[in-house]
Amino acid sequence: MQESLKLTILAPERRLLDREAVRSVTLTGSEGEIEILPGHAAMIGNLETGLFRYQGENGDQGSLGVISTGFFEVNSDEVTVMAETIELQGEIDASRAKQAQQKAETGLREADLDEHRFKKYQLKLQRSLVRQQIASKEHES
Repeated sequence: MQESLKLTILAPERRLLDREAVRSVTLTGSEGEIEILPGHAAMIGNLETGLFRYQGENGDQGSLGVISTGFFEVNSDEVTVMAETIELQGEIDASRAKQAQQKAETGLREADLDEHRFKKYQLKLQRSLVRQQIASKEHES
């Protein structure tokens, strides 16, 4: 069995990794958090806003960040992640995320929200909370 995976992470604004050798990948899918290790069964899934993490091939800590909606595919020890947005832990501005949370909460309190706007504010709130969670982990390290 192969000891590593080849990880590609893409978003419209950037290519974070291109077939980088890693030991493991953790993503937030529609069914919850999933950890992908070498030898994982082939699958395709939906991404939800949440954390992502990968561990480098040499056992180093790798990277931690926030990824938003999109898709992922696992096939023959290759993992491809296509996300709407990607932010690494060090790129997150915690105060901006807190402001986004407050703005989303204010928007959700509007009485005349249609379903589309409600969903939009709900996703913004979720993203801001995950970003704050990931940013706080940086200070714990």
